[in-house]
This record gives sequence, structure tokens and C-alpha cells, in this order.
Amino acid sequence: MKFSNEAKVGFLVLLFSLGFAFLIITFGEVPFLKPGVKTYRVYFDNVAGLSEGAEVRVAGIKSGKVKSVSLKDGKVEVVFELDKDVLLYRDAQAEIGTLGLMGDKYLNLHPGSPQAGILEEGGVVPKSLGYADTDKLIKEMTTASENMRLMVESFQLILSENREDIRRVVQNLEALSHNLNLIALENREALRGAIHNINLLAYNLNRTLPQTIESIDRLAKNLDGIATENRQDIRDTVANIRQLSQDLKTTLPTLSKNLNDLSQNLNTLVMENRQDIRATTGNLSELSASLKESSERLNRILAHIEKGEGTLGKLIKDEELYRNIASGTKVLGKAGEVAEKTNLYIGFRGEVYRAGDSKGVLTVRLQPDAEKYYLLEVVGDSRGRVYREEFIPNQTVIKKEFKPEITLQYARIFPFFFGTQLVLRGGLKESTGGVGADLLYSNRLSITSDLWDFGRKDRPNERDLKPNLQVALNYKVSGPLYVKVGGDDLLNARFRGAFGGVGLMFTDNDLKYLLGGLRLPLP
Repeated sequence: MKFSNEAKVGFLVLLFSLGFAFLIITFGEVPFLKPGVKTYRVYFDNVAGLSEGAEVRVAGIKSGKVKSVSLKDGKVEVVFELDKDVLLYRDAQAEIGTLGLMGDKYLNLHPGSPQAGILEEGGVVPKSLGYADTDKLIKEMTTASENMRLMVESFQLILSENREDIRRVVQNLEALSHNLNLIALENREALRGAIHNINLLAYNLNRTLPQTIESIDRLAKNLDGIATENRQDIRDTVANIRQLSQDLKTTLPTLSKNLNDLSQNLNTLVMENRQDIRATTGNLSELSASLKESSERLNRILAHIEKGEGTLGKLIKDEELYRNIASGTKVLGKAGEVAEKTNLYIGFRGEVYRAGDSKGVLTVRLQPDAEKYYLLEVVGDSRGRVYREEFIPNQTVIKKEFKPEITLQYARIFPFFFGTQLVLRGGLKESTGGVGADLLYSNRLSITSDLWDFGRKDRPNERDLKPNLQVALNYKVSGPLYVKVGGDDLLNARFRGAFGGVGLMFTDNDLKYLLGGLRLPLP
């Protein structure tokens, strides 16, 4: 009896669903039930907009929510819930935090030290700290804006007070320009010959320009190194320039008057020495002729080089050098062919975990052939990652960072039974060492598994945690759209749970089609 492809796919999905249900029932509790909680209270003078249902974080880790906010005896009473496994001590502290610059408010708790004793359920957190006030920041920015406006008004006032002096300067410059124009008309032929010689010089310089550009490039790199080594001196120079600008503000009227006098004197000097300027123009013509002669000599030298004469000529005519350059060109051509055959996949997905945690994943996959590929993912995790532990007398301070994590893996593809494929991966997984194995049943259906985070620090209050094992079923719904469901942290019964996600994965052709629909130019 022969089954259709649809029947085979349905049977496989049912089989893996039953297996996944068996894993959940076998390894521990059903993750969809809400974990047990306990209630505490804390009093504030001002909660700065904290509302019912807001997050409660202990040492930066999301551990509960605000149950109620109400006024009581001139204070604000905040009743909140915490997970059963989170401990507070009698010297615990509470404060109001803000997610981002203008984000939602949340209640942040410092659990205290074990030496103070455990705070009983229903107890009151003894100490409350201040809160992040963005109004103060806005007020300071407003003050800075007002100071900027006053500076602009002062500059406009300075310009208005010296308007006549500036107008006279402009008039004198116009007269100077007119006189220079007359001189140019009277010496047109001489200037034309000088321009012709300059053009010849530019032509010859164009032949040697690549070497000049290379020298300038080396000079730029050296200047960059000098700037790095003398960064503090440059800062001092900038400070001096600022001081100079302040001094110019007071000396600008005098400077404007002196500039006006200078332009008048310069105009008089040009009128009195017109004959000398003509002689200078003739000398410039002679100089251009000399440059022309130098250019001809340079051409003769280049001719000797083209004939292979001299050391430089032999280097250019060397056949071995030519063969080396041709070989290098072939190597670059082969590298271009490999780049053209490489397939590019770009996608993104969102995943939701237990207790409301989530991940956002940006995926880039380069596949040069059917036997291997390279995987790069940028992951945003709402749970963050412990990056530092500080041990101080009688207390442990744990710090977390909330920044993108990197997955960078190399994968090999092997043929497997019944036409399926097995993929083995290794490298970085969410900024820690990790390995993975995937079973590709078809273009639509695949099973993925990942094992990573062998030295776990993401849950500081827990010791001897096993690595994170995640198994998931991926199904391509239509086009680039696919869904992903599975189990997370399967090796740790206390934190085991299910997750689900939806994503899009585009190929080269998909991206070109989308960009073509947006009427963007494509190669």
C-alpha cells in the first residue's frame, strides 16, 4: 500500500508532537501552569507613575509583578508578587526604575544579605530609594536651549552693530576685483600662454598621479597614527580654539575696521603698481615656458623607460613580473566565481518563552555549496546575560547586560536515511560555545536541536545548572513564512518550558523580487 506525501508529512508531525508531549510529561511539570507566588509590601513617597501590573525585578531579573498601588496614611502602598523561589531578606531595598529614557516604570528590588535573615511572606520591605526622574533631564535640556538662543541673539547684535563696516569692506573688495579684471584683460595673451603651459604640466603630472596618490595615502595613515598618539594635545588645541572664539567676540569690531583699512590700502597699492604687476605676469609666462621644457625632458626620460633602458625600464619590461601579475589576476577571477555561486539567506524571527520572556533573531546564512554553510545570527534576549560577579564582605553583587548576542557557526551537510539530510553545526551560540544537529526532512519540514551555555551564569541564584538544550520543529507555511515550536532548557527540570516563534527567511531571488516591487535599481 502506497501513502501520499501529505499522509507521510501528517504522520511525521503527529509522531514528533507525541514525542514532544512525552518529553514534557516525563521530565517535569507542565510549563503552561502559572508558578506559585508570594506577596510583599513596600511604601514610597512618590512612585512616579508606577501602575498595577508593572514588572518586578530582583537584582535586574524579572521575578514578578505589581499587584496593587494605593494611598495609605500619606504614603503610597505598593503590594507586589514574587515567584516562590525568590528570597528577600530583612535588609532588602526597593526603588522605581524606568525601561529606557521614556519607557515604562518597574519596581526594582535589592534582595539584601542572608545574614540579616529571611523576610517573611506578607512582610514590608524596610527601605525604599528614589526614582529616575526624566522631568529634571528635560528641564536641563530646556535651559541649554535657552542659552543657545541667547548666544545666537548676541551674534546677531554684533553683526547689526558692525553692518556699515562690513558693507564698506565688501565695496572695497568689489573695486579690487574690478581692477584685477582690467589687468587680466590687458595681459590676455600672456595668460593664455601660461594656461597652455599649465595644461601641458597637468598632462604630465597625470601620468605620475598614481604614485602621488599612494604617497598621500601613506601620509594620511601616518597622520592618523600621530592623531591617535597626540589625542590629548588635540583636545587642548580644541579648547584653545574655543577660547579664541570667545576673544574674537570682543575684538570683532576692531578687526572689521582694520580689514576695511587693509582693503583700501590694497586697492591703492594695486593702482599705483599696475606696471609692476604686468612685469610679474611676464615673468610668470617665462616660468611656464621653463616648465614646458622640464616637461619635455620628463617625456624623454619616460621614452627611455619604455624602451627598457635603465633600472626602472628593466623592471617594467620584466617578463617574470608580468607572469606573476597574470597569475594573481586568475586567482582573483576564481574567487569571483566562488562568490557568484554562494547562496545568501537573510531572515528574522520572534520567539516567546515562559514567564513572558522573548527573543528577536536576525539571521544571515551563506551557503557556497550543497555540503556546507556559514551561519550568523544577532539575538536580542529580554532575559539578558550575567557578565560580572563581585564578591564583597558578606554579600554577592551580580550584574547583567542587555545587549545583542552573537551566533557564529560552521555547518556541514550529510546525506541521511530515506532521502533526508543531517546537518552538524559548531561554534558560538548566543555569545557562548555551542553545538547543534538538524534533521532536514524536506524543504518545508525540519527538526533542529542546540546545546550551549556550558558554564551557565544566567540564573545567579542557582548552582550546578546543566547546559541549555533546545529541541524545535520548523515548518515552512508559505513562501518565506515559517513557524518554530519546541522545548527549551530540557536538561533542567526546574526551568524546562515550551516556546514558539514565527519568522521570515528570504533568499537572493526573494530579496530581488521585493526590491523590484519597490522600484529600486538592481544590478
